[in-house]
Amino acid sequence: MKGLQKVRDFGQLFLKRWRNAFSTILFYMIQFLLVIFLFGSEYAMVVSGSTTLFHLRRKEPNRLGDYLSMYLISLLLCLLAFAAGLNVWLCALLNFAVPFFLVLWRCSQFTPKGHLGYAMTFVFLELRPPTLEQLPTQLTAVACCCVLLVAALALQAKISHISADPVGQISRSLLRLSQLLDDLADGGDGKAAGKELYDLSRSFHRMGYDRRHLIGVPDRQKRFYHLFALLFQRASYLVTDQEAWKYAQKTSDFSATMHTLAQLVRQLEQAHTPEARQHLAQEIQSLLQHTELPQGRLRIFYRSVLHTLLLLCREDFNPHLGVLLRQVSWSSIRENLRQRLSLSRFELRFALRLAVVMTISCTISYLWEFEHTYWFPLHAFLLLQPSYEESAHRMVTRPVGTAIGCLLVHLVYPYLPGLPGVFLFSSVMISLMYCCTPGTWVHPIFSTAFALTMATLTVRETDAIGLRLLYLAMAVVLVLVVNRFLLPNRREPQFRRNLQELFRLQSTYWAVIRRSLRQPVDPGLFSELLSQFHMVYHEAVQYADRLPAEQAAYHRVRLVVLWNMFSELEQTEGLIQSGAVSTEEIPALDVLASQLEVRISPPRELESINSDALPRDELYYVINRYLENARTLSGQAPPPVPVAV
Repeated sequence: MKGLQKVRDFGQLFLKRWRNAFSTILFYMIQFLLVIFLFGSEYAMVVSGSTTLFHLRRKEPNRLGDYLSMYLISLLLCLLAFAAGLNVWLCALLNFAVPFFLVLWRCSQFTPKGHLGYAMTFVFLELRPPTLEQLPTQLTAVACCCVLLVAALALQAKISHISADPVGQISRSLLRLSQLLDDLADGGDGKAAGKELYDLSRSFHRMGYDRRHLIGVPDRQKRFYHLFALLFQRASYLVTDQEAWKYAQKTSDFSATMHTLAQLVRQLEQAHTPEARQHLAQEIQSLLQHTELPQGRLRIFYRSVLHTLLLLCREDFNPHLGVLLRQVSWSSIRENLRQRLSLSRFELRFALRLAVVMTISCTISYLWEFEHTYWFPLHAFLLLQPSYEESAHRMVTRPVGTAIGCLLVHLVYPYLPGLPGVFLFSSVMISLMYCCTPGTWVHPIFSTAFALTMATLTVRETDAIGLRLLYLAMAVVLVLVVNRFLLPNRREPQFRRNLQELFRLQSTYWAVIRRSLRQPVDPGLFSELLSQFHMVYHEAVQYADRLPAEQAAYHRVRLVVLWNMFSELEQTEGLIQSGAVSTEEIPALDVLASQLEVRISPPRELESINSDALPRDELYYVINRYLENARTLSGQAPPPVPVAV
């Protein structure tokens, strides 16, 4: 019975994966047949890049700019791949520069493999470079595949009801937020609501981060996404802090306060005209002036959400999709590049390793005029992953899967009925490959069987198997050496760097707060800091969750405190932006900000810093909470200072 149940479970899993991969398999087959029929089998390699892009983007909302980018960049990468085959110097230069740039441009801790689609397009097109006479035909084939890619992604979005409409997504999210606030007001599950609110916040952070530009051009829609991320993050702040949540629920005005916020969120969702938003802003301003709540978490939560709603009322609810044509801040560009090129950044470390691996493997492949030498850089590219541990895992699973795939071809190939049998078998293998999870030992079984079967069209089956294993062994050695000695991205040191980055971002935020006390500061700067913090924070939480129970609990508590501290920083800036910080409070806050800017990264000598110079109001409460949390992390936690009610 157990054996029968396992067979049933396997069958259900296979059907589920087949349905999930069916669109990719169908897209590959259509492309492959069209390219073979229209251009010839020597151009079949162009299919791999567009199929990879389709597989990665088929569940994502794609805008018109995304489609145009995929089309133009694929053509550019085709030209660069051709140039890399002209001589050894261009081969080395481009195989260093192109992967390096793609990682810095596309990767982040939100999307550590964001480079994959374009990088695989470049690598696959470079594996079989065309002659100068063949280049126009290859460019036409790539353009044809890109047209099919855009059409397939648009069709997939229509079938799956995936919308790139930001207004629709914002509307649905606001309605969900109002429902959650009403549920919480009626005693709903705070833990489940906190998780959903955090996920909503993170999704908007990611959408905002995905709209970043290399030259730092201001983008209104990116700011809009970050403001909504801030709204959901502030809603999750109260719920996630269990101590504050229990205390807030005991407040007499708790239910009425939450219902009021839910109603305001619904009004914001329905405010489609400037006049409606202006009317809502007046209502919110009146609530800020006349609603009396006791000092505490519920009050600061209520007022911070109102401040965020007020900022959103001042925005265009139907934001322009284009970039605002304003003067570019060159100082911001320099700072952005300086941060990106820091050795502590995950992106730079991975970019350097990938660039070195591709330069060495592709140069050797170029100089070594032998059969299927392109398998060497292909294996190396697939083995090298953003983290050291994932690369090490693939250096075990890929050889195992490759060996099984070689054995499969050795057993099946003699019985294939000629050329039709070869194409049929390879089609089945590539279809099964798309049903498997990359990085497992099963995935390379089918990719190896496909590659070897196609290779038998030009070399003997036994020779192809020997070459496949040889080039894989070479790739394992190369990736092992580079991963070991060139800026390895081990998860534990990266976790420590992430913790340092969370403190550094707070120091930067205090510096920006000081600037905002003296002059208006572009809100996009706060949005970028907020996005970076939550990106790094999420990766740190993921690592902590994989630790043994005792260590995970220890780091989870510290990370929650760090998250609370950043929330209190955001609330401080929200008070400044909304005009809630009086002229008399500015000098005292400026002194506090300057002290914390230099002492918070890492936290040290905090016992001498206090908020006594501030009046006992919201700002005092927020700063006091921040200092208590900072002292907790630094091991200097004096008895809490009583807060006036």
